[in-house]
Amino acid sequence: MSTRPSRRRTQLMAAIEDAVRDNGGRGQLLHQAIAERFGLNPTDMKCVDLARSEERLTAGRLAEITGMSTSATTAVLDRMEKAGFIERVRDPHDRRKVIVVSTGRREQELSAAFAPLKDVMTAVLESYDDEQLELIAEFVGRVNDLLRDLTHQLPGAPLTTPPAGR
Repeated sequence: MSTRPSRRRTQLMAAIEDAVRDNGGRGQLLHQAIAERFGLNPTDMKCVDLARSEERLTAGRLAEITGMSTSATTAVLDRMEKAGFIERVRDPHDRRKVIVVSTGRREQELSAAFAPLKDVMTAVLESYDDEQLELIAEFVGRVNDLLRDLTHQLPGAPLTTPPAGR
């Protein structure tokens, strides 16, 4: 005999699903507005943001992480390079490879553009105790893992799944 979830639980789960969806849309609009300040589109900025933990980022690896085609990835890198965010340099360990590195010229501007978001997020997070923050961090991490996995399961996604960031 299976127990049905309580009405309250069902309502809470629906409210969280709606809030996460709303958050995604609002976040996308904010990132679009910031990207436009730099003459870019949200995909350009998010691609490099997603790859920020990669030590020796190549165009191929960025394509793998994002699920984009190599030609679309090249176009993103072209725009990022033209805007002064990145440059492509020969890998000193393997001259056949080209790695993508930050120029360091736009980080301060980008940081300033995101400062209001950082400030309000810090204020919101400060209102939770450590135990609640642990739960929130776990939830967000699990949702991000699921989103990454779902992205790679979509038609046209890369055949390999990048390793989890955890």
